[in-house]
Amino acid sequence: MTGIHMKGTGHYVPDFTITNHDFVAFLDTSDEWIRTRTGMWERHVSKNEPTWHMGMLASQQALEAAGMGPGDIDMVLVTTVCPDYAYPSTACAVQAGLGIKEGMAVDVGVAC
Repeated sequence: MTGIHMKGTGHYVPDFTITNHDFVAFLDTSDEWIRTRTGMWERHVSKNEPTWHMGMLASQQALEAAGMGPGDIDMVLVTTVCPDYAYPSTACAVQAGLGIKEGMAVDVGVAC
């Protein structure tokens, strides 16, 4: 590797959403209370979509935006606090899903 280059980006969010009003139904709170403390009013929530699959979908967009294919990638780096499995790593699952045959696949565990 002669350096790290970001040539394309992608994103993915699940279709299913939960709003602050949904929380009001079962918690002693309000939309205003949540919004003023977190700035959030809506969350996208996975309904049985594994982390690796969501990462793969975002990565496919990034490859397309960069005009690249699986053979152009030297490294898959995934950061997550919610891996699907202890082994194999999420990065390995993303790498396999994208059809990347060579290069490194590395997970970095993150948390708040």
